[in-house]
Amino acid sequence: MEESMGIEILIAAGAVMLTSLVGVVFVHHIAKAFLEKRLSYLVSFSAGVFLVTAGVIALEAFNTIPVWGGIVGMVLGYGVAWGMHALMPETHHHHDSSCTRSHGSASKLLIGSAIHNVVDGIILVPAFLVSPALGVATTVSIIIHETLKKTSNFFVLRQSGYSTVKALALNLGVSSTILLGVALSYFALATGEIEGALLAISAGFFLHVVLHDLLPRRHDHHEASHYIRHVALTLLGIATMVGMGVFFGHV
Repeated sequence: MEESMGIEILIAAGAVMLTSLVGVVFVHHIAKAFLEKRLSYLVSFSAGVFLVTAGVIALEAFNTIPVWGGIVGMVLGYGVAWGMHALMPETHHHHDSSCTRSHGSASKLLIGSAIHNVVDGIILVPAFLVSPALGVATTVSIIIHETLKKTSNFFVLRQSGYSTVKALALNLGVSSTILLGVALSYFALATGEIEGALLAISAGFFLHVVLHDLLPRRHDHHEASHYIRHVALTLLGIATMVGMGVFFGHV
């Protein structure tokens, strides 16, 4: 791996880590009230972003390894994400920032988030190896999703009795595990030709996030107009990623 590409990956990982400090915004009550009402719209927008990113990563996997291998990898990645959700449902609650949690539940949340960040780091490396544009697109997708998760993490930690400073510090510590994922992915790719397999697994993982966590569902919205707005934001997320592809020339 070229040194410049390694620097790009570390910068991307650092940008993801910075999302852990998003809780600072919510210390200000006016900003908190404003953003709380709009977090669900960011969820819908991120669904479109993730959907395009998952599709592009899947296509790159199929261009690198046989189709059957890509399908197996995607199923494996989807299964890993499903298993994480089944074993640690606390990590999937960024739609709701009003629920209360205990210290024990908050600890499970932090463990689950740490594992999720390791996976994010593993995903970043093969994405940048395919192309800088795909690396940037993947980074943007992860940053959006991590912003949602870290916002919810902050609320849960505060409601569990942690101070603002400690909640932010814990969020930052958990986010730093993305560097472990980057290191694991780097050494795995250096010791074998598994780029295509990692891409396929990443695509499956992203697909689960989209289908389970992000896509707007009709039964979650009482008013049809509200649901339509969320669908429109999902389409806007798709259009944004397509626009990035046109701008960068390859996504």
